[in-house]
Amino acid sequence: SSTLLAQRSAESFPDAVTADPTHYRVSFENDVVRFLRVRYGAGERSIMHRHLPGCVVFLTDQTFNFTLPEGTTDRPTGRAGAHGSSDGTVHLPENIGADAEFIMVEFKDRATFQK
Repeated sequence: SSTLLAQRSAESFPDAVTADPTHYRVSFENDVVRFLRVRYGAGERSIMHRHLPGCVVFLTDQTFNFTLPEGTTDRPTGRAGAHGSSDGTVHLPENIGADAEFIMVEFKDRATFQK
């Protein structure tokens, strides 16, 4: 079954807010960006979903286990105040640390953003 997931295009997975409104909430949105407020309690997990290219700002220290569509896992950590960026991703997050909170900024249309 992980082979079938790996063969799916990223667009075939639901976006984070649609897939998991318990953890992902839209704080602001326009035609260029969408700001998400994200909260995971200790031990909470989501379902497989996608994110557009964007940036993240960690509000708390955190450790997650990300399962990718092909079945591999990644264990990223973030320190409060740190930030990062991504070209977009599909994953199933599981918070394996303490309560976690962060802000994501997803870029809807890079061409518009770069003007």
